[in-house]
Amino acid sequence: MLTSPAGPQRPATLMASSNPAGRDRDLYAAVQDIQAGYWMQMRQVLARTGNWPQWTSRTQVLGVVAAQTNVVELWLKEEPESLAARVMYARVATERVLQAHRGQWAQGSPQARDLEKLADRARQACHKAGEGNPHDAVPWICRLALAETDTTGRHPEHHTPPPPHEYLLPSGPWGLLGEVHQRDPFNREAWHRMSQALQARPGPAGRQAVAVDFARWTVSFAPPDSPLLLLPLYARVQEHRERRDKGNEVTLNLLWTREDTTRAVTQAFEGWFRTCDPATSSQLDLNYLAYALARGGFPQWATEVFDAIGDFATPAPWQSDARHPKDQWRKAFEEDRDACLRSHPRHTGERP
Repeated sequence: MLTSPAGPQRPATLMASSNPAGRDRDLYAAVQDIQAGYWMQMRQVLARTGNWPQWTSRTQVLGVVAAQTNVVELWLKEEPESLAARVMYARVATERVLQAHRGQWAQGSPQARDLEKLADRARQACHKAGEGNPHDAVPWICRLALAETDTTGRHPEHHTPPPPHEYLLPSGPWGLLGEVHQRDPFNREAWHRMSQALQARPGPAGRQAVAVDFARWTVSFAPPDSPLLLLPLYARVQEHRERRDKGNEVTLNLLWTREDTTRAVTQAFEGWFRTCDPATSSQLDLNYLAYALARGGFPQWATEVFDAIGDFATPAPWQSDARHPKDQWRKAFEEDRDACLRSHPRHTGERP
Protein backbone atom coordinates (compact mmCIF):
# COMPACT_ATOMS: atom_id res chain seq x y z
CA MET A 1 0.00 0.00 0.00
CA LEU A 2 2.94 2.37 -0.31
CA THR A 3 3.86 2.65 -3.98
CA SER A 4 2.82 5.17 -6.59
CA PRO A 5 0.48 4.38 -9.49
CA ALA A 6 2.10 2.61 -12.42
CA GLY A 7 0.27 0.71 -15.10
CA PRO A 8 -0.29 0.21 -18.77
CA GLN A 9 -0.61 3.30 -20.95
CA ARG A 10 -4.20 4.00 -21.99
CA PRO A 11 -5.56 6.48 -24.51
CA ALA A 12 -6.71 9.53 -22.56
CA THR A 13 -9.81 10.10 -24.67
CA LEU A 14 -10.96 6.52 -24.16
CA MET A 15 -10.48 6.79 -20.41
CA ALA A 16 -12.31 10.10 -20.33
CA SER A 17 -15.31 8.94 -22.29
CA SER A 18 -15.95 5.52 -20.79
CA ASN A 19 -14.50 5.32 -17.31
CA PRO A 20 -14.75 7.05 -13.93
CA ALA A 21 -11.06 6.45 -13.15
CA GLY A 22 -9.85 9.71 -14.67
CA ARG A 23 -6.08 9.86 -15.11
CA ASP A 24 -5.42 6.96 -12.71
CA ARG A 25 -4.21 4.22 -15.10
CA ASP A 26 -3.96 1.56 -12.40
CA LEU A 27 -7.52 2.27 -11.36
CA TYR A 28 -8.65 2.26 -14.98
CA ALA A 29 -7.26 -1.25 -15.45
CA ALA A 30 -8.99 -2.44 -12.27
CA VAL A 31 -12.33 -0.98 -13.40
CA GLN A 32 -12.05 -2.79 -16.72
CA ASP A 33 -11.22 -6.01 -14.88
CA ILE A 34 -14.31 -5.68 -12.69
CA GLN A 35 -16.51 -5.05 -15.69
CA ALA A 36 -15.14 -8.28 -17.19
CA GLY A 37 -16.02 -10.16 -13.99
CA TYR A 38 -12.57 -10.40 -12.32
CA TRP A 39 -11.16 -9.06 -9.08
CA MET A 40 -7.38 -9.62 -9.22
CA GLN A 41 -6.57 -6.18 -10.65
CA MET A 42 -8.71 -4.59 -7.93
CA ARG A 43 -6.74 -6.42 -5.24
CA GLN A 44 -3.44 -5.42 -6.84
CA VAL A 45 -4.28 -1.74 -7.28
CA LEU A 46 -5.44 -1.48 -3.67
CA ALA A 47 -2.25 -3.19 -2.49
CA ARG A 48 -0.27 -0.50 -4.34
CA THR A 49 -2.26 2.42 -2.96
CA GLY A 50 0.04 4.77 -1.14
CA ASN A 51 -1.96 7.13 1.14
CA TRP A 52 -5.34 7.49 2.80
CA PRO A 53 -6.83 10.08 0.40
CA GLN A 54 -5.97 7.83 -2.56
CA TRP A 55 -7.29 4.79 -0.70
CA THR A 56 -10.58 6.60 -0.11
CA SER A 57 -10.99 7.78 -3.71
CA ARG A 58 -9.99 4.46 -5.27
CA THR A 59 -12.27 2.36 -3.08
CA GLN A 60 -15.10 4.78 -3.83
CA VAL A 61 -14.72 4.43 -7.60
CA LEU A 62 -14.28 0.67 -7.40
CA GLY A 63 -17.30 0.37 -5.14
CA VAL A 64 -19.55 2.20 -7.59
CA VAL A 65 -18.47 -0.06 -10.45
CA ALA A 66 -18.44 -3.30 -8.47
CA ALA A 67 -21.90 -2.67 -7.02
CA GLN A 68 -23.32 -3.74 -10.39
CA THR A 69 -21.60 -7.14 -10.16
CA ASN A 70 -20.84 -9.93 -7.69
CA VAL A 71 -17.08 -9.56 -8.11
CA VAL A 72 -16.41 -8.40 -4.55
CA GLU A 73 -18.46 -11.26 -3.14
CA LEU A 74 -16.36 -13.69 -5.18
CA TRP A 75 -13.17 -12.09 -3.87
CA LEU A 76 -14.38 -12.25 -0.28
CA LYS A 77 -15.33 -15.89 -0.71
CA GLU A 78 -11.81 -16.69 -1.95
CA GLU A 79 -10.05 -14.54 0.66
CA PRO A 80 -12.39 -14.11 3.65
CA GLU A 81 -9.61 -12.68 5.85
CA SER A 82 -8.58 -10.01 3.33
CA LEU A 83 -8.96 -6.56 4.92
CA ALA A 84 -9.17 -4.93 1.48
CA ALA A 85 -11.95 -7.31 0.43
CA ARG A 86 -13.89 -6.48 3.59
CA VAL A 87 -13.56 -2.77 2.92
CA MET A 88 -14.70 -3.25 -0.67
CA TYR A 89 -17.71 -5.25 0.48
CA ALA A 90 -18.64 -2.37 2.79
CA ARG A 91 -18.27 -0.02 -0.20
CA VAL A 92 -20.40 -2.21 -2.47
CA ALA A 93 -23.12 -2.82 0.11
CA THR A 94 -23.33 0.92 0.87
CA GLU A 95 -23.43 1.88 -2.79
CA ARG A 96 -26.33 -0.49 -3.44
CA VAL A 97 -28.32 1.12 -0.64
CA LEU A 98 -27.61 4.61 -1.99
CA GLN A 99 -28.58 3.66 -5.52
CA ALA A 100 -31.84 2.10 -4.33
CA HIS A 101 -32.62 5.13 -2.18
CA ARG A 102 -31.83 7.73 -4.84
CA GLY A 103 -33.71 5.76 -7.47
CA GLN A 104 -36.80 5.97 -5.26
CA TRP A 105 -36.96 2.20 -5.35
CA ALA A 106 -38.43 2.06 -1.83
CA GLN A 107 -41.61 4.09 -2.30
CA GLY A 108 -43.96 1.39 -0.98
CA SER A 109 -43.91 -0.16 2.49
CA PRO A 110 -42.62 -3.61 1.41
CA GLN A 111 -39.82 -1.99 -0.60
CA ALA A 112 -39.01 0.32 2.31
CA ARG A 113 -38.55 -2.68 4.56
CA ASP A 114 -36.29 -4.26 1.96
CA LEU A 115 -34.23 -1.08 1.83
CA GLU A 116 -33.86 -1.14 5.60
CA LYS A 117 -32.60 -4.71 5.37
CA LEU A 118 -30.06 -3.67 2.74
CA ALA A 119 -28.95 -0.78 4.94
CA ASP A 120 -28.60 -3.06 7.97
CA ARG A 121 -26.50 -5.47 5.90
CA ALA A 122 -24.30 -2.60 4.74
CA ARG A 123 -23.91 -1.35 8.30
CA GLN A 124 -22.80 -4.81 9.44
CA ALA A 125 -20.26 -4.89 6.60
CA CYS A 126 -18.93 -1.52 7.77
CA HIS A 127 -18.53 -2.78 11.33
CA LYS A 128 -16.65 -5.86 10.15
CA ALA A 129 -14.36 -3.83 7.89
CA GLY A 130 -13.66 -1.39 10.70
CA GLU A 131 -12.78 -4.16 13.13
CA GLY A 132 -10.15 -5.43 10.71
CA ASN A 133 -8.35 -2.08 10.48
CA PRO A 134 -9.46 0.49 13.07
CA HIS A 135 -7.24 3.15 11.46
CA ASP A 136 -9.10 3.03 8.12
CA ALA A 137 -11.60 5.88 7.65
CA VAL A 138 -13.50 4.23 4.78
CA PRO A 139 -15.82 2.04 6.93
CA TRP A 140 -16.81 5.17 8.83
CA ILE A 141 -17.31 7.09 5.57
CA CYS A 142 -19.66 4.33 4.43
CA ARG A 143 -21.63 4.59 7.67
CA LEU A 144 -21.77 8.34 7.16
CA ALA A 145 -23.06 7.83 3.61
CA LEU A 146 -25.84 5.56 4.88
CA ALA A 147 -27.18 8.44 6.98
CA GLU A 148 -28.54 10.01 3.79
CA THR A 149 -31.01 7.13 3.46
CA ASP A 150 -32.27 7.35 7.07
CA THR A 151 -34.90 10.00 6.37
CA THR A 152 -37.00 9.00 9.41
CA GLY A 153 -34.14 9.15 11.91
CA ARG A 154 -34.34 5.48 12.85
CA HIS A 155 -30.69 5.37 13.97
CA PRO A 156 -29.59 7.66 16.82
CA GLU A 157 -26.10 8.09 15.34
CA HIS A 158 -27.67 9.94 12.43
CA HIS A 159 -29.18 12.80 14.43
CA THR A 160 -26.74 14.03 17.06
CA PRO A 161 -26.40 17.74 17.94
CA PRO A 162 -24.08 19.97 15.86
CA PRO A 163 -20.86 21.44 17.30
CA PRO A 164 -21.34 23.92 20.16
CA HIS A 165 -22.61 27.38 19.21
CA GLU A 166 -23.26 26.39 15.58
CA TYR A 167 -26.91 27.33 15.71
CA LEU A 168 -27.43 27.45 11.95
CA LEU A 169 -26.46 23.79 11.50
CA PRO A 170 -29.02 21.01 12.05
CA SER A 171 -28.56 17.77 13.93
CA GLY A 172 -27.01 14.98 11.90
CA PRO A 173 -24.34 12.27 11.90
CA TRP A 174 -21.78 14.53 13.54
CA GLY A 175 -20.25 11.72 15.56
CA LEU A 176 -19.57 9.70 12.42
CA LEU A 177 -17.91 12.71 10.78
CA GLY A 178 -15.78 13.06 13.90
CA GLU A 179 -14.67 9.42 13.65
CA VAL A 180 -13.56 9.99 10.05
CA HIS A 181 -11.82 13.23 10.96
CA GLN A 182 -9.79 11.49 13.67
CA ARG A 183 -8.48 9.01 11.11
CA ASP A 184 -8.11 11.23 8.03
CA PRO A 185 -8.55 14.95 8.80
CA PHE A 186 -10.59 16.92 6.26
CA ASN A 187 -11.27 13.84 4.14
CA ARG A 188 -12.90 15.15 0.97
CA GLU A 189 -15.52 12.44 0.54
CA ALA A 190 -16.56 12.50 4.20
CA TRP A 191 -17.44 16.19 4.19
CA HIS A 192 -19.40 15.85 0.96
CA ARG A 193 -21.24 12.86 2.46
CA MET A 194 -22.00 14.94 5.54
CA SER A 195 -23.49 17.70 3.43
CA GLN A 196 -25.72 15.19 1.65
CA ALA A 197 -26.81 13.65 4.95
CA LEU A 198 -27.74 17.03 6.43
CA GLN A 199 -29.71 17.95 3.31
CA ALA A 200 -31.69 14.70 3.56
CA ARG A 201 -33.26 15.93 6.83
CA PRO A 202 -32.76 19.71 6.72
CA GLY A 203 -35.56 20.81 9.02
CA PRO A 204 -37.38 24.13 8.51
CA ALA A 205 -34.34 25.85 6.97
CA GLY A 206 -34.56 23.81 3.76
CA ARG A 207 -31.96 21.91 1.75
CA GLN A 208 -30.33 24.87 0.05
CA ALA A 209 -29.81 26.87 3.22
CA VAL A 210 -28.32 23.85 4.98
CA ALA A 211 -25.93 23.19 2.07
CA VAL A 212 -24.75 26.82 2.06
CA ASP A 213 -24.39 27.07 5.86
CA PHE A 214 -22.46 23.80 6.11
CA ALA A 215 -20.16 24.84 3.25
CA ARG A 216 -19.44 28.23 4.83
CA TRP A 217 -18.75 26.64 8.20
CA THR A 218 -16.40 24.08 6.67
CA VAL A 219 -14.44 26.65 4.67
CA SER A 220 -14.01 28.82 7.78
CA PHE A 221 -11.47 26.37 9.24
CA ALA A 222 -10.45 24.03 6.40
CA PRO A 223 -6.76 24.05 5.43
CA PRO A 224 -5.94 26.84 2.93
CA ASP A 225 -5.16 24.34 0.14
CA SER A 226 -7.99 21.88 0.84
CA PRO A 227 -10.40 20.65 -1.85
CA LEU A 228 -13.12 21.39 0.71
CA LEU A 229 -12.78 25.04 -0.36
CA LEU A 230 -14.97 23.98 -3.29
CA LEU A 231 -17.95 23.02 -1.11
CA PRO A 232 -19.59 26.47 -1.57
CA LEU A 233 -19.38 25.96 -5.35
CA TYR A 234 -21.22 22.66 -5.06
CA ALA A 235 -23.92 24.42 -3.05
CA ARG A 236 -24.11 27.21 -5.62
CA VAL A 237 -24.46 24.74 -8.53
CA GLN A 238 -27.28 23.07 -6.65
CA GLU A 239 -29.02 26.43 -6.26
CA HIS A 240 -28.42 27.10 -9.97
CA ARG A 241 -30.05 23.77 -10.85
CA GLU A 242 -33.06 24.37 -8.60
CA ARG A 243 -33.64 27.84 -10.05
CA ARG A 244 -33.40 26.45 -13.57
CA ASP A 245 -35.90 23.70 -12.79
CA LYS A 246 -38.33 26.30 -11.43
CA GLY A 247 -38.03 28.35 -14.62
CA ASN A 248 -36.05 31.22 -13.06
CA GLU A 249 -33.49 31.28 -15.85
CA VAL A 250 -33.31 35.11 -15.91
CA THR A 251 -31.62 35.16 -12.48
CA LEU A 252 -29.06 32.43 -13.16
CA ASN A 253 -26.25 34.73 -14.31
CA LEU A 254 -26.74 37.01 -11.31
CA LEU A 255 -26.19 34.04 -9.04
CA TRP A 256 -22.58 33.69 -10.20
CA THR A 257 -21.65 37.37 -9.89
CA ARG A 258 -22.77 37.87 -6.29
CA GLU A 259 -20.06 38.97 -3.89
CA ASP A 260 -20.22 35.81 -1.74
CA THR A 261 -19.97 33.60 -4.82
CA THR A 262 -17.06 35.61 -6.26
CA ARG A 263 -15.25 35.35 -2.93
CA ALA A 264 -15.77 31.57 -2.77
CA VAL A 265 -14.62 31.08 -6.37
CA THR A 266 -11.49 33.17 -5.80
CA GLN A 267 -10.63 31.29 -2.61
CA ALA A 268 -11.08 27.91 -4.32
CA PHE A 269 -8.90 28.89 -7.29
CA GLU A 270 -6.10 30.60 -5.43
CA GLY A 271 -6.11 28.33 -2.39
CA TRP A 272 -6.77 24.90 -3.87
CA PHE A 273 -6.14 24.95 -7.62
CA ARG A 274 -2.84 26.83 -7.46
CA THR A 275 -1.40 24.09 -5.23
CA CYS A 276 -3.16 20.94 -6.46
CA ASP A 277 -1.85 18.28 -8.82
CA PRO A 278 -4.49 17.75 -11.55
CA ALA A 279 -3.23 14.20 -12.07
CA THR A 280 -4.30 13.16 -8.58
CA SER A 281 -7.11 15.65 -7.92
CA SER A 282 -10.82 14.97 -8.22
CA GLN A 283 -11.94 15.48 -11.80
CA LEU A 284 -15.32 16.48 -10.44
CA ASP A 285 -13.74 19.28 -8.39
CA LEU A 286 -11.86 20.57 -11.43
CA ASN A 287 -15.05 20.60 -13.49
CA TYR A 288 -17.02 22.42 -10.79
CA LEU A 289 -14.31 25.03 -10.51
CA ALA A 290 -14.18 25.57 -14.29
CA TYR A 291 -17.97 25.89 -14.38
CA ALA A 292 -17.97 28.51 -11.62
CA LEU A 293 -15.06 30.49 -13.11
CA ALA A 294 -16.61 30.56 -16.58
CA ARG A 295 -19.89 31.87 -15.21
CA GLY A 296 -18.38 34.22 -12.67
CA GLY A 297 -16.41 36.26 -15.19
CA PHE A 298 -12.94 34.74 -14.72
CA PRO A 299 -12.12 33.52 -18.24
CA GLN A 300 -8.34 33.62 -17.79
CA TRP A 301 -8.46 31.49 -14.65
CA ALA A 302 -11.08 29.25 -16.25
CA THR A 303 -8.75 28.60 -19.18
CA GLU A 304 -6.11 27.32 -16.77
CA VAL A 305 -8.59 24.94 -15.18
CA PHE A 306 -9.90 23.76 -18.56
CA ASP A 307 -6.28 22.99 -19.48
CA ALA A 308 -5.97 20.91 -16.31
CA ILE A 309 -9.19 19.05 -17.11
CA GLY A 310 -8.08 18.15 -20.63
CA ASP A 311 -10.37 15.42 -21.97
CA PHE A 312 -11.65 14.46 -18.52
CA ALA A 313 -14.94 16.34 -18.47
CA THR A 314 -17.62 15.04 -16.10
CA PRO A 315 -21.41 15.24 -16.63
CA ALA A 316 -21.83 17.28 -13.45
CA PRO A 317 -21.99 20.23 -13.25
CA TRP A 318 -22.49 20.78 -16.98
CA GLN A 319 -25.85 18.98 -16.87
CA SER A 320 -27.13 21.95 -14.87
CA ASP A 321 -26.66 24.28 -17.84
CA ALA A 322 -29.90 25.74 -19.14
CA ARG A 323 -28.64 26.01 -22.74
CA HIS A 324 -28.79 22.30 -23.52
CA PRO A 325 -30.70 19.17 -22.45
CA LYS A 326 -28.97 17.17 -19.72
CA ASP A 327 -27.85 14.46 -22.13
CA GLN A 328 -26.01 17.09 -24.18
CA TRP A 329 -23.88 18.32 -21.27
CA ARG A 330 -20.67 18.00 -23.29
CA LYS A 331 -21.86 20.81 -25.56
CA ALA A 332 -22.07 23.13 -22.55
CA PHE A 333 -18.57 22.11 -21.48
CA GLU A 334 -17.12 22.71 -24.95
CA GLU A 335 -18.89 26.05 -25.44
CA ASP A 336 -17.59 27.44 -22.15
CA ARG A 337 -14.10 26.08 -22.74
CA ASP A 338 -13.92 27.52 -26.26
CA ALA A 339 -15.30 30.90 -25.17
CA CYS A 340 -12.70 31.21 -22.39
CA LEU A 341 -9.93 30.16 -24.76
CA ARG A 342 -10.99 32.78 -27.32
CA SER A 343 -10.97 35.41 -24.60
CA HIS A 344 -7.55 34.36 -23.31
CA PRO A 345 -5.69 32.32 -25.95
CA ARG A 346 -2.58 30.39 -24.96
CA HIS A 347 0.78 31.84 -25.88
CA THR A 348 3.64 29.83 -27.33
CA GLY A 349 5.41 27.89 -24.60
CA GLU A 350 2.39 27.54 -22.32
CA ARG A 351 1.36 24.04 -21.37
CA PRO A 352 -1.11 22.45 -23.78
